[in-house]
Amino acid sequence: MESLKLLFVAFEFPPYPLAGTGMYALNLLNNLNKHEITLITADHKGSIKEEINSNIKIIKLDTSSSSESSVNRSFIDKKSLFSMKARKYLKNINLKDYNVLHSLTLRDGAFLDYRYLNNHLKTVISVNDYYIIGSSFNPFNFEFTTDFPVRYFHHNIMKNFYFKALRDCDKIIPNTNFVKDIILKDSNIPPSKIAVVNRGINTSRFESDPPKNKYFSHNVLFVGPNAERKGAIYVLKSAPEIVKKFPDSTFTIIGNSSWIYKKKMNNFLRKHDLSCRVNFIDHIPQDELVGYYKKANVFVMPSVMEAFGQVYLEAMTAKTPVIGADVGGVSDIITPEIGYLVPPKNHDAISKSIIDLFNDSDRARVLGENGNNLVKEKFSIGRMVKETEDVYKSLV
Repeated sequence: MESLKLLFVAFEFPPYPLAGTGMYALNLLNNLNKHEITLITADHKGSIKEEINSNIKIIKLDTSSSSESSVNRSFIDKKSLFSMKARKYLKNINLKDYNVLHSLTLRDGAFLDYRYLNNHLKTVISVNDYYIIGSSFNPFNFEFTTDFPVRYFHHNIMKNFYFKALRDCDKIIPNTNFVKDIILKDSNIPPSKIAVVNRGINTSRFESDPPKNKYFSHNVLFVGPNAERKGAIYVLKSAPEIVKKFPDSTFTIIGNSSWIYKKKMNNFLRKHDLSCRVNFIDHIPQDELVGYYKKANVFVMPSVMEAFGQVYLEAMTAKTPVIGADVGGVSDIITPEIGYLVPPKNHDAISKSIIDLFNDSDRARVLGENGNNLVKEKFSIGRMVKETEDVYKSLV
């Protein structure tokens, strides 16, 4: 494919703490080597520890103002403000210098003026989750969490901006077929406008030789940046039955949550005298996660809602068998050959699956090795980059 001049919009990019969408942005941009890349991102504070290719020109937009400088604005506010400032910035540059503009999340592109942009270049939006576009106006059909009132109103307001952006852009890249189906439902968007591209991950970050006791360690690992939405409580509720059969079992829970949810988890552990079995960690830098994946006997993230779940791929790369709830796009990743899919919110099914793995170390090893092979075959960065380039090629 001939070299293109690509313009990207992405709030999450180093030095912003890397999670799923930030890693997607970094992996994609760092591997579009044959193209000229300009990235519009936010002026995040801190030093950049990640290696960034020299062909990437970075433009940083200030997401604060004089009236906001002393206010610790929320994550959501900063993302909305970034999209609004990106809209203004894009109207003050020569867009004809570029072939394609790619918003790497719907949130990044929510407030961009695609009708204006389409007069100058081709436009693409990546869709990495369905929580807002799939939300219901009926509160009884809305997933209840401790932040329900805020999420309910926020999701239903933002949904209108999201679908306007999707209708106005030239091409849409959802990360799973499940997300594609959510977009198509009641949207009047033609299927030909959508090209599914699964994320790829940098396997060199997480691949390692497992320690000899890995599949005998009885260590359960959970990683989820929003512990409530990722179902941490159901992992803990599975613990009493597991500890009854394997008294040396331990549980590592990595991910932040509201104080109400954390209190709920701690109350459960105290009631069952399990506090000493569980290690809570709010956040671990990406470069330190590999050590936790490496030591874990099993990885569990039984999300209440999940579009994809990059952490499953990270655990699989480290040859760790995985367990996930059968929601959203998780079944695009987890098959019986590499782990277990359990019904959502079902701690009994989680405990049974973990006990099966603890009882059969050979099976745990085989599932771990199968998962490692699957990531290399289906979820490589090379495959993701090629399929994304194919989308650009179809437009230009």
